[in-house]
Amino acid sequence: MIDPRYDAFRKREIGLEEAFFKQRDEQLLQKLRDELSAMEERQKLAHVSGIVEEQVLSSLVGAGVRAETLAAVSFIPMIEVAWSDGSIAPEEREAVLNAAAAQGIPADSAALRILNHWLEQRPDSRLIEAWMAYVSEMNRIMPKESLAAMKTRMLDRCRHVAAATGGFLGLETTSKHEQAKINELAAAWDG
Repeated sequence: MIDPRYDAFRKREIGLEEAFFKQRDEQLLQKLRDELSAMEERQKLAHVSGIVEEQVLSSLVGAGVRAETLAAVSFIPMIEVAWSDGSIAPEEREAVLNAAAAQGIPADSAALRILNHWLEQRPDSRLIEAWMAYVSEMNRIMPKESLAAMKTRMLDRCRHVAAATGGFLGLETTSKHEQAKINELAAAWDG
């Protein structure tokens, strides 16, 4: 006959093992779901952007860029310039939002929501790294004339954001920090 105390102990042991493996299985299942979701997002981004480089797609997804927010990617340089002095002035915010409206980003879109978020809270540094990887991939797949036009448009927008606050006593419209950021962003296009 089996000692009833041993039997109760064994039942607890089995219960603990089952709970452990159930928790471990749930963690593995969630990890699989996350990986599948990221793969799906990379596929969507590849479809809407034409980018096929897996590392660039992963970098963009890791930075929170989704197919529906891809339009916001072109505003990352403006966001970086606006934050380069440590905070965003109302005039800089307005310049970014006016550029979004001029580009046709709808007021109720995910792209505008993410732009507003970036204007309220400085984005993680991974975002600018993802943008630089995006530009590098664009250098690889796009005609040089198109790239030059995109670079010019980006630099014009960045300068407009930098000049939005009027500078110090109206003399310098772009701070040293803003100009350094603009130069860094321009260099990214030269790959």
